[in-house]
Amino acid sequence: MAKLTFLGVGGAFTMKHWQSNMLIESHGKRLLIDCGGDCRFSLAEQGLSAKDIDAVYISHCHADHIGGLEWLGFSRYFSPGPKPDLYINERLSDTLWHNSLKGGMASHQGILLTLDSFFSTVHRIGRNEHFEFGDSTYQPIQTIHYMDGYEIVPSYGLLIDPLGPRQECFLTTDTQFCPNLLMDFYQRSRLVFQDCETYDLTGKIKSGVHAHYTELKTLPPEIRAKTWLYHYNDGPLPDAKADGFAGLIAKGQSFEI
Repeated sequence: MAKLTFLGVGGAFTMKHWQSNMLIESHGKRLLIDCGGDCRFSLAEQGLSAKDIDAVYISHCHADHIGGLEWLGFSRYFSPGPKPDLYINERLSDTLWHNSLKGGMASHQGILLTLDSFFSTVHRIGRNEHFEFGDSTYQPIQTIHYMDGYEIVPSYGLLIDPLGPRQECFLTTDTQFCPNLLMDFYQRSRLVFQDCETYDLTGKIKSGVHAHYTELKTLPPEIRAKTWLYHYNDGPLPDAKADGFAGLIAKGQSFEI
């Protein structure tokens, strides 16, 4: 059995809830799911630091999901002991390094570094491949988050399949509202952890790149009943339980998965 803790539950610009990064603990090992710019603070709030992380999974390359990797990478590079592993879709690994990290991490005092310099192993996950951590299998699920011109930028949630009789759990990471694509994963999962924008609860103003609360309210009742919402905005929040959801996840809240 593994424990999933939400280090933060807020959107990219939150000043209150920490950015939506998570931690999975299984058999004494810790997998960090995304590493945003405030991750050092949200980890510290749980009594943890860079040295406590055994592996990292990166869902996509927005700063609230990767902005803390320079801190994590250098903290472990200059410390004794093994470096963490990195799990990332093969379509994202070059983008992560060349577009986001290389400028600050490519060298130190004449030594040329690459993404692989900072991790014990960079596991570049291929199409429809999965990885294992602890006692669970993790299947990346591509979601629709945003477009770059005429192309959908790769972004991946996780279908978490534990060993034994416990049913799968689905963690969307960042996604637009696309039930036609995700309904199969909603239906097969015991718990759903769903990206949820709450900016302007009337629903008249939406970012377009996150599922909005007013859209999620249209999901079938049986799906809402097992769906926990996170990645919400600072400001007024809805009564999710009254609307049939399992609830809004609080910063630091944990789940057995």
